[in-house]
Amino acid sequence: SSGINAEWPLRPGEIEMGNICQLYGLHQQYMNSLEERFDGGLISDFFAYLREPWSLILYHDRFAELREEIKELLTQPNQPGEESLSEKVCQLVDEDLAIEDKTKLALFAEYNDSLAKQSIENRLFSYLSYNKYHLPHYAGRNMA
Repeated sequence: SSGINAEWPLRPGEIEMGNICQLYGLHQQYMNSLEERFDGGLISDFFAYLREPWSLILYHDRFAELREEIKELLTQPNQPGEESLSEKVCQLVDEDLAIEDKTKLALFAEYNDSLAKQSIENRLFSYLSYNKYHLPHYAGRNMA
């Protein structure tokens, strides 16, 4: 999986070291599909990209905690006795790293109909509401 690692070039003064530390090991999907955007020519300067307003949440001191809470929600089964989405994905990855598109679509459909999705959205909107003064660029549930 693609993430920020120790080989990522640093330029002094471009971004705070504490912020770089927050990004270390974080999957590129958290960074607005950084790899896809770079490969598509949409990012010419990583450091400018990572200073854009959307990125504030990545550096927030409680963001790692939010990610852990979301992981925990994904381990909860939709119905008692069922496997959780997390367990299903882990089983598929253990069987074969190349998951077929139809299997991915089935997992997305299951997620969209799951209690986990609702719980995750509720937790995310609660987080954004609580931190609205630190993260003013994010729309909450009632701001659409």
